[in-house]
Amino acid sequence: IPLNNEKELLETAENLGFKELIFLYTDLKKKVSRVHLDSKKLKVYTAILIDNIKEVDKANKNFDFVFSPAQRSFFENKKVKYLIDITNPAVGEGINQKRRGLDDVMCRLAKEKGKVIVFNTKSLNQQNIMILRGMIQNAKLCRKYKLKTIAATFASHWWEMRAPKDLKGFAIILKLV
Repeated sequence: IPLNNEKELLETAENLGFKELIFLYTDLKKKVSRVHLDSKKLKVYTAILIDNIKEVDKANKNFDFVFSPAQRSFFENKKVKYLIDITNPAVGEGINQKRRGLDDVMCRLAKEKGKVIVFNTKSLNQQNIMILRGMIQNAKLCRKYKLKTIAATFASHWWEMRAPKDLKGFAIILKLV
């Protein structure tokens, strides 16, 4: 998630050994210049994070990928492929609560519509153990329904980026690969 520092993130990704990089933007109105996204070592894509189902068509025209929060309406929409933030606990949710965003109904929808569940490793740095518990529970559901998954850093600064081996290790710990 760049903050007008795409070149810096691109250089760091090249140094860490990535083969592909997705710049995820949060402002649908922002014009993305492809000039500063060129790389000889990486395939670079653009994506948008939308939170309004009415923005899907416009987002598909201007970006390579569309990401959305893991809400029921986005699970049902065929044009949104990537769902994130499935582990954010609801407000007032206690430590012993089991609900973490994914359930059997949503997993069936995700499988049927070909969705990809994105695990946000950045939230582990900023949150507490509840996030990890939610990720473990959601990973079990993803395995049960054989859903496609991705582990991503969602880095806004170069020091938040993780090497591909770190992300793969995280996926192995959650038994996603």
